[in-house]
Amino acid sequence: MESLTRNQQFALASAVIYFVAGAAGFVVTGFDDFASDTDEKLLILGLNPLHNVVHFVLGAAWLVGARSAASAKLVNIALGVGLLVAFVLGVAGGATFLNIDNAAEPDNYLHLVYGLLSVFVGARIADDVTPAPAMGAA
Repeated sequence: MESLTRNQQFALASAVIYFVAGAAGFVVTGFDDFASDTDEKLLILGLNPLHNVVHFVLGAAWLVGARSAASAKLVNIALGVGLLVAFVLGVAGGATFLNIDNAAEPDNYLHLVYGLLSVFVGARIADDVTPAPAMGAA
């Protein structure tokens, strides 16, 4: 079995996090008011069904990207930049279709932190791989 690089591990962990966020979001929102500005929240994070779909798309992109070291680095950087764009849109009031109304929304700062982390991992974390031990090796 081949070992995963740090970027692949981050991409897989991100996929799980975003799939869980999307599923939990649908438990809260259902499928009504798809792209509406609602009062529905998961903990302190505002959402609507479109926001949940975006989480599933991000999770799927991270899962596909985790298949190789090179694609994991690329997807970590690309989705990190996308989250940083979401932060800017949210702070500017341009993400109401995702139920992110203004600069005070906690979603914005979660997008900022996770976006920065993802770009950092993709761009700066070395992908040294330690080979998995051979079967039957002593």
